[in-house]
Amino acid sequence: MSKMMKIDVSMYGIAEILHWCHDRNKGRVPGVDTAGFDKMKGLLAEKPQSGDYFTLDQFWKKRVALDLTEDEVATIDRCLYDIPNFDSEPLPQIRHKFWPQEVATH
Repeated sequence: MSKMMKIDVSMYGIAEILHWCHDRNKGRVPGVDTAGFDKMKGLLAEKPQSGDYFTLDQFWKKRVALDLTEDEVATIDRCLYDIPNFDSEPLPQIRHKFWPQEVATH
């Protein structure tokens, strides 16, 4: 069983993850049908339906702590790196701003 990791990410970050892992995946990266991804879909489904800018802005900035397995984190990392490169597109903003960076230890 994989070790669990607590990842702090914004709702905007979750939307980016689901965009690159589900919408753009097209079967290229396996393992996006796990409980962690289902939880992210559920959180995103709570998006307010109003067109009020302030309410939507607060929703997208809201941060949540997700419990994800190491495999799910590796899959997300692969989605955020491999798929844009397959399509010759710039890496998504979440990769630089929101996704936790690996800390190199020597």
